[in-house]
Amino acid sequence: MQRPWILLATLTVLPALAQGAYLTLSPARVELAAMPGEAFSLTTTLRNEGPREEAVTVRLAPFQVREDGSVEELPLSGGLCAELRVIPTAFTLPPGGSLEVRVEGKSPEGEGTLACLVVFSGGLRIQEKGGVRLQIRPEIGLALYVTLRGTERPALRATVGGEGRSLLVLLENPGNVLQRVSGKVEVFSLEGKRVASFSLEELPVWPGGARRLEFEPSEPLPPGEYRVVIILESPYGRYASEGKWTR
Repeated sequence: MQRPWILLATLTVLPALAQGAYLTLSPARVELAAMPGEAFSLTTTLRNEGPREEAVTVRLAPFQVREDGSVEELPLSGGLCAELRVIPTAFTLPPGGSLEVRVEGKSPEGEGTLACLVVFSGGLRIQEKGGVRLQIRPEIGLALYVTLRGTERPALRATVGGEGRSLLVLLENPGNVLQRVSGKVEVFSLEGKRVASFSLEELPVWPGGARRLEFEPSEPLPPGEYRVVIILESPYGRYASEGKWTR
C-alpha cells in the first residue's frame, strides 16, 4: 500500500510577539498527498520562548488564502478538519519549554486539495490602545494541506499588463489543487530590449481562487507601450503567458 507523501515546511512563525506571546512552531506547514480514506499522522513542536508560563489550547479551522495572500478562516462544516484529532488539545508550557503535538487523521472523500488550520491559542492578555482596554488572545497556526491522489486537475492562468505606473499580474487557479508557484516577469521594449525584470518567490494560489500582484521598476520607465512575459513553475509543470503594459 502506498504511504502518504509528506512535505514539511520547517518554518518558525512569530505572529504574536506584539501581544506579549513568544510561541514558535516548527513545522508551520505540512503538505500531504494521500488516497481518499488513507490514514496519516504527523507531529509539530510548539516552543515557549517567553519569560512566563503559557497556557495553550488547540482548535481546528478550515481556511483559504485570499487574493492578497492573507488567510481567511471558514465555518467548520465537515471536510478535512472533521477527520483530524490533535493530541493533546490543552497544555501548559513553562518558560523555555516545548511540547511535541501529534495530529492524526484520515483523508476524507472528495477531490483535489483540502486544508485545515491547527490553531494554538495562548492565554488572554490585557492591552491598552488609546485609553481602551482590550482582551487579546495570541494565536499561531499549523497549515495542513492534503491532496487526494488520483483526483488532481491542475490548472493555472496568468494575465499580465494593463495600464498605469504599476505592472499588474493576476494568477488564477481554475483547477482543484493548490498551486504553489514561483517564476519571473520580464518587460521588453517594442524593439525587443529587456528593460525590467521581477522575481516571483514561491506563493500559493488557492483552488478556484486567485492572487493579484503589482510590480514597479526600481528605475522608472519612460511612458509608452511594453511587452511583458511571465514564466511560472509549480510541482504540476511550467506555465507562460504574455501581455502589453502601457505606462
